[in-house]
Amino acid sequence: MNMPLILLYNLDTPKGAKIRRMCLPLGLRTRLVKPEEYGLPLGELVEGTVPETPWTGEPFSDEMLVLVNCTGPLLDRFLQGFRRNKIPPVALKAVLTPTNRTWDSAALHGELLRERQAIQEGQAAHAGKEGN
Repeated sequence: MNMPLILLYNLDTPKGAKIRRMCLPLGLRTRLVKPEEYGLPLGELVEGTVPETPWTGEPFSDEMLVLVNCTGPLLDRFLQGFRRNKIPPVALKAVLTPTNRTWDSAALHGELLRERQAIQEGQAAHAGKEGN
């Protein structure tokens, strides 16, 4: 099943409702992921698997999106929809890949935070060099 899908984390909010409405005309299905599902591998979440036992780890509160089976043009229209609909950005975004499909939501969240931190540190280091 290769239907485009967006997994939404911590977006059971008015902002999340706007994102879901924006996805309808694009043909994008959306799914709100609950904290008790965070222990499932992303690939299983996409397939609709229900956890046998709820995840008991520490939930995260950051908004996060996982884009599944979104081609380049569809991804562009999705991201443009944020600007067009004046929806504030979601800082943590990922595309489902063969590598991360075996990760659980908490692992992906941790990896995205590390990437964001590295980018911020790189930008700060680069900004410091410009002053020399």
